[in-house]
Amino acid sequence: MPANLLYKTYFFTVYFEYPFICNNPTFGMYSQTIPVSLHTVIIAFDAKRYFNNATGLGFYSRTLLEGLRRYYPEHQYLLYTPYNRGRLAAVDDGIRLPDSWLGRTFHPLWRSRGITRQLKKDGVQVFHGLSHELPHGLRSAGIRSVVSVHDLIFMRHPELYPGIDRYFYEKKYRKTALEADVVVAISEQTRADLQHFFGISADKIEVIGQACDAVFERLSLRHLPDPLALPVPEGILLPEDPFLLSVGSLIPRKNWHQLIRALELLKLRGHNIPLVAVGSGKSAYAIGLEEQAAKAGLRVHWVRRHLSTEALAGLYRRAAGMVYPSVFEGFGIPILEAMTVGIPVLTTRGGCFEEVGGPAALYASPDQPEEIAGQILQLLNPQTKEKLLPAMTAQIARFAPEKICAAWMKQYGNS
Repeated sequence: MPANLLYKTYFFTVYFEYPFICNNPTFGMYSQTIPVSLHTVIIAFDAKRYFNNATGLGFYSRTLLEGLRRYYPEHQYLLYTPYNRGRLAAVDDGIRLPDSWLGRTFHPLWRSRGITRQLKKDGVQVFHGLSHELPHGLRSAGIRSVVSVHDLIFMRHPELYPGIDRYFYEKKYRKTALEADVVVAISEQTRADLQHFFGISADKIEVIGQACDAVFERLSLRHLPDPLALPVPEGILLPEDPFLLSVGSLIPRKNWHQLIRALELLKLRGHNIPLVAVGSGKSAYAIGLEEQAAKAGLRVHWVRRHLSTEALAGLYRRAAGMVYPSVFEGFGIPILEAMTVGIPVLTTRGGCFEEVGGPAALYASPDQPEEIAGQILQLLNPQTKEKLLPAMTAQIARFAPEKICAAWMKQYGNS
């Protein structure tokens, strides 16, 4: 057995079979005399969004599991979901569906209570709630609980959510954060919000960022110097001249209207810059965006259908730059995706975006279309890309998948 694999298996065996030793400050003194058996640790995940969500939370779940399986294949990963309708992830022997009629019929009840019996039956040692939720009874079942908290936008921007949604979100998120053995915030901004709104102590919260899908690195400037070698996704007609890319759901928080307004201002100055807008939404807001762009005579190419990760990465790679004008997020994965493929990024100040972009991105105020317009011109300046590339390389290294997965393994095994 390779030395690194032996060490990792040894560490987990000691923690789960002899937890009192890990709590002992003299652990190192006794570690070499403990008779341990090398075995797999069984880690379970709330995988509803892993299988069924095509947007941010689904991408987060699938990317994390892909990394864990790649870098820590010695452990067993079980994916619990009430159903699998999304066809977004391959089904393997790790999937676990409700094992009773009651669970198959009443999905919310199974996810909140019935699943615990099934976890115990399967010998699960750690349960990871990938998106703000944990089932009842984990502690009494002897199962370590870890939860990912992505954001508390409903608290910071209550005007964006119906009152009934805010009530249930706050009740559920607060209870989960208080009961979990470990709370992992996806950014320092989310950690600060957990402390401010819920009063969670700082020593209970860890911060682990997000890695992007491996396909973005594979299609990056480093591995594929000529983006024109990539096929254009079927049914998408791209502009012939350099274009901007923006990715996100067509909802007010993503701030599309300010981006459209900035492009209007640039057109008035003689710069009708094409934009490829990738996002879904059929609301009045989404329809209004299309009408606003058409009325102004802007060159906006709307891509409203679901794209594979490879097709999306290909669009990033062909773009001259990426604009992410969102008002507030928990992380902002499009920023990291753009930097990974090697194109410059313009995003907004405030929140977590400066954590992700660091010195490798351009910034503007989210409510200032004049400033956004000026920064777009800077973004498209070829010298900007040359200037930012070294910083981009350093910044994406902070979120390398092997680092993210190592940080998670520490939380799964720490006492």
